[in-house]
Amino acid sequence: MSADYYMPLGFGLTSRDVRHYYDQNLPLAAHELVIRPLLYNSECAYVYGLDSGSELYINNRDILIKEKGKFKFDVSQECIKGHELIWNVQRWTRGSIVIVCKPERIDFKSILSGCFYVGIAATPNTGNTLAATKFCKKEAANGYLAFCFPASNGLDSMQLYVDEPLKASLLKESFKYLPDFRNRR
Repeated sequence: MSADYYMPLGFGLTSRDVRHYYDQNLPLAAHELVIRPLLYNSECAYVYGLDSGSELYINNRDILIKEKGKFKFDVSQECIKGHELIWNVQRWTRGSIVIVCKPERIDFKSILSGCFYVGIAATPNTGNTLAATKFCKKEAANGYLAFCFPASNGLDSMQLYVDEPLKASLLKESFKYLPDFRNRR
């Protein structure tokens, strides 16, 4: 077994009464509170495992640019309103979505306002596209924040890949800003 097994931070983006039960075509609070600030402060954002013949691709092709086996979000376009399904879709209809940001461009306290819990994701490959998790690890090793939205559970959660010193600091900060996270879950 490898000694370099990485466990990212995990954040819940829906409350337990909404989790798995929301209409996938409708806006969620996380779209504006979490995704928009990440997306528009990002270095790049990709969706993995999306079939270019699928209805999901066809309905979102105006915001997607094909790039080396994945699709890059065209952040010069509106990528959220009118495109809720690409963010919310569940059951492996698409692969993972990855948003890469420079740490100094993200107001972490603000992002936490859209979260319901925080923890360590012990099984990061479960629910995610392997190419996406590999990319996230690479970006974290290069000093970036790599936010990964799962292929299996829509917007129920996200994972944050970040280098170890900053990971510990962000986890501590998360507990500070989400002191009641056990009750919010």
